[in-house]
Amino acid sequence: MGITAETLDQLQGEPGWLRERRESALSAYGRLPLPSKTDEEWRRTDVSRLDPSQFSRLEHLDGQKLVLPEALPEGVILEPLRVAAERHRDLIEPRLFSLVHADRDRFTALHAALFTGGTFLYVPDGVVIDKPIIGQHFSHESGTGVLPHTLIVAGKGAKFHYLDEYIAEHDDETGYRSGSTEIFLGEGAQVGYVAVQKWGRNVWHFSDQRAELQKDSTLRLFNVTLGGSFSKTRVEASLVGEGSNAELKAIYFASGDQFFDFHTLQDHRVGNTRSDLLFKGALQDVSRTVYAGLIKIAKHAARSDAYQANRNLVLSDKAKATSIPMLEIDNNDVRCTHGATVGPVDPEHLFYLRSRGIPEPTAKRMLIQGFFGDVLDRIPFEHARRLVEAELESRIG
Repeated sequence: MGITAETLDQLQGEPGWLRERRESALSAYGRLPLPSKTDEEWRRTDVSRLDPSQFSRLEHLDGQKLVLPEALPEGVILEPLRVAAERHRDLIEPRLFSLVHADRDRFTALHAALFTGGTFLYVPDGVVIDKPIIGQHFSHESGTGVLPHTLIVAGKGAKFHYLDEYIAEHDDETGYRSGSTEIFLGEGAQVGYVAVQKWGRNVWHFSDQRAELQKDSTLRLFNVTLGGSFSKTRVEASLVGEGSNAELKAIYFASGDQFFDFHTLQDHRVGNTRSDLLFKGALQDVSRTVYAGLIKIAKHAARSDAYQANRNLVLSDKAKATSIPMLEIDNNDVRCTHGATVGPVDPEHLFYLRSRGIPEPTAKRMLIQGFFGDVLDRIPFEHARRLVEAELESRIG
């Protein structure tokens, strides 16, 4: 079944402006070609076998579950995105798909046209929420499309944590999945955001996580990728206010024939800004990963401070990790550092553990856990840290 205007008819009860925006995105989807290997971003990523129309049936409209810490403070808005679009047009219309552009490529256009099960969170100026808010997005059937979108707006001086979980009921399910997020941080806001992707192992998955940081704001964004046969994730932070600070962290564990693709952007548009990126991954069996990250310093962004690192632990002779760190600097008064490593388990470390009577599988598991340890410690709140540690323990075990 093809993806046409009739597909949008499944999405009833939305305001006219949102329907128009969906139609525009659907038009872009029909106009844009599949990315080819002549495109630099897609040169190492093969999507020629993907036909999204075979998954055009949407599994649900609002398939998320929101877990609240307690009664939310006055003025906080937490609603399904499709509902909030009707009730809070002034907050949503100027922002929705203003960071994740619908016409960036064929897959972002499809997401913008058919997103369902999304969440809108608005935290007003000065409001502090001590315990994390959790959004859980579920898939229950093979052969379907599940496309949740999260829109977060943090007012001036707001402080809170948010967790997105993407959960498959059956680990062997097939389908088309995307889970994208737009985060707007007002002046002095402090936001911790964690996304844990554990879709079925046979799905196609696409994700865009983009944030815009105003003056003196801080974002701690943490991405965990575990599921999917194919998973492409873009993490991008635009530092548009002086004194803003973005910490971008990720872990990924690939096994079997999984393929994970990561693209990151640390976009310093003004001076006196800071970004710190660390992506760590482990690969086994015949899995493959690609990481490409760009630090971009604008002409007038003096005294920007940016760090980027990608570390890969390769656990078999047939697994392959590709890492491409990049710099684009138009100002001399900056400090930028980047680096990448790809290597196997240190045989001396393995020998040391085995010489003390530890079986090789257990020793390898201990080394993998140690490899991830420093980045796990940087997860911005305890609930997410415990969840990620348990998921990793299960996968590694």
